[in-house]
Amino acid sequence: MDQHIADLLGIDLDDPAVRRESAAVERDMRLIETLVRTRKQLGLSQAEVASRMERSQPSVSDFERVGGDPHLSTIRRYALAIGAEVRHTVCVTVVEQPATQAPSSLIVHMEDARGESSMATQSSATGAMAVNLIHRSA
Repeated sequence: MDQHIADLLGIDLDDPAVRRESAAVERDMRLIETLVRTRKQLGLSQAEVASRMERSQPSVSDFERVGGDPHLSTIRRYALAIGAEVRHTVCVTVVEQPATQAPSSLIVHMEDARGESSMATQSSATGAMAVNLIHRSA
């Protein structure tokens, strides 16, 4: 975002929360751009993708338009229609808690592309993190 516009809107571009939000929006836009680029590289038309998605060509055009905010289900249908798979990764950012707030624990479950799972637990009281790997049998 342009600094002048941010100033007019009262947005502090140095605020960590604003930076995280901006980065998240940028990643979302890159995801859609990557899917559209893949469709074009595969030589698929919007009409072909629409047919595979059981949607109209204008709805595919709307999906591909910069600045949209499609549902996860639409992203998934589009990806499947072009023969792609979208995988999700959750990255946790630990935000400082006020001193008056009681310590808490954070538990995150992650799975990699091979289907191996891990669970991470972090205590805000100690800052310690424990990671347990869980291997699944095929």
